[in-house]
Amino acid sequence: MKTSDPSHPALLFGEHFMNLFGWRDDLEERLLLSAASQAPLTRSFSVSDAPLEIDPRPWHRIEMQGSLGSCQGHALSSVGEMAYHLASGRVTQFSPLFAYYATQQIDGLLGRDQGSTIQGGVQCARQYGFCPLEVFPNPVPLRYTGVIPQAAWPAAAPFRIRSHTVCTSYDDVWSFLAAGQGGVVAGLGWNNSLTPRQGRIESYRPGGGGHAVAFLGYSRRRDARQRPYLWLANSWSEEWGDDGWAEVAPQAVESMLVDRRTVMVGLSDLSLPTPRPIPWREKSIFE
Repeated sequence: MKTSDPSHPALLFGEHFMNLFGWRDDLEERLLLSAASQAPLTRSFSVSDAPLEIDPRPWHRIEMQGSLGSCQGHALSSVGEMAYHLASGRVTQFSPLFAYYATQQIDGLLGRDQGSTIQGGVQCARQYGFCPLEVFPNPVPLRYTGVIPQAAWPAAAPFRIRSHTVCTSYDDVWSFLAAGQGGVVAGLGWNNSLTPRQGRIESYRPGGGGHAVAFLGYSRRRDARQRPYLWLANSWSEEWGDDGWAEVAPQAVESMLVDRRTVMVGLSDLSLPTPRPIPWREKSIFE
């Protein structure tokens, strides 16, 4: 069955079906996420300390989840790659299928392609870490197996997340990114309000299937209040948005967070939320 309606669980994008029930918001343990969360840096981080922009596009690779319900695994591994880049200055790729399957194991869902939760993903990142892609690559053709190679567990162990922060406002998300703590994984009800127009998402309305994405930085574009637009990475290949990215308006982020379904969590290799200097260029490489 083909459909162009992004609120449908089977979205045809390009030549591929996208699974829109990959984020299991119906199983999300929000209280567990909040109980172990660090406090946001919103009130203690000054705008004057923030880089003009944080642009992950030159180094971060956009991937394709296809018809798998692995969006949370893709978003989680992307956030892990962001934290690794901030900590080391180097670029690596982590396995989205390890992040997906290991989260499913925590969620009690392993064995069927039925999605996963963000809370399970946070626990996965803290307990198991991120497996390098070369140890657990995607099968060709891409398909669900539910099998985690034994070598993946020790390979992931050095790359554990040490803390997470539940974000409940645009300022929480922006300050987490601007302070160089890591990236933010977001679970959203996905619908056609999230279709980028000229590479931007200006507004959001609730509804649709559960989908997970990653916020990895912010651009030089500002709204009327001089707040930066955020860079959203999606796992629907470079055919989606602006080569797989979208600039999301602060107003749209605020509307996302008003929806009771939405979950946004920043993940960091830091044990405490402390601002970390970011050696980004003051002038964009695209100028």
